[in-house]
Amino acid sequence: MKKIFKTIILFLMISFCFSQWFSINHNLITRTYYMSYPDENFSEPPSLIINMHGYGGNALNQRYYTEMDEFAHPRNIAVVYPQGEVNGWGATSWNIGTFWDQSNLDDVGFISLMIDKINDDFEINLDKVYACGMSNGGYMSYRLACDLSDKITAFGSVTGNFMLNNSMNDCQDQEREIPIIHLHGTSDAVVNYYPPSFDQSLTVGQSIDFWNNYNDLELESIESLNSNVDVYTYYKDFSSTKFVHYKVNGGGHEWFGSNWGFSTSSVLIDFFNQYQLSDFINNQLLGDLNEDGVINIQDV
Repeated sequence: MKKIFKTIILFLMISFCFSQWFSINHNLITRTYYMSYPDENFSEPPSLIINMHGYGGNALNQRYYTEMDEFAHPRNIAVVYPQGEVNGWGATSWNIGTFWDQSNLDDVGFISLMIDKINDDFEINLDKVYACGMSNGGYMSYRLACDLSDKITAFGSVTGNFMLNNSMNDCQDQEREIPIIHLHGTSDAVVNYYPPSFDQSLTVGQSIDFWNNYNDLELESIESLNSNVDVYTYYKDFSSTKFVHYKVNGGGHEWFGSNWGFSTSSVLIDFFNQYQLSDFINNQLLGDLNEDGVINIQDV
């Protein structure tokens, strides 16, 4: 009976560890994140998606709202939901270099340290780490595309624009192509779809122009998913790099679901799974593959 009891306790502990809060100290501040790890027995370490909440949101609400675990875990993908800090206006936010985030925290450093800590606590495939977010979290994903592309492979924004702030990031000095997917509703009343933006961020079309120029994407294809959703894909020959835009005609400020004929979480995962970091960064810069075939980026 005692042996059975110990087995039950061990099972509960293992199950709990697959989905729980973690904390790290960064710049003398305790930062938290909610880690959700697939419990299926896969033969390889899982990929990792960083899924960031919007302004005033929190990690758990982002988890429930996006339902990303449901799509990620069966495909051997772990999802982490980092928690933004309370800003000068009393709301949680990510520091993306605009007046309304009211934050001077080093969120890029926090995300970078979080990736390292997750790899210490859970075995993950460092060659397949991705970032996405909703609204302010989408802005933050764009910032990571400029400032953490040595650790994160591809990036997704849902209703979040690109704040190109030369005092905070320097996208032009990177030496690798950057795959991006951006989903946005044309009737978004919070974050402008059409110029001019309320905060001097690059709106969708302006972001497309910027990243097409950056990645040298000169080809375009357009697919009508349904009467409300058009998918624009920008690409070039002899490269897998794309900028994909889901234009949701009449869509608002939301994480688009089945009512629009597609699932945002599923679309993001399909896009991310095309890429791995070693597609873009020379393996010699990353170090040798370890015995599990996972690139050790932390030693760079």
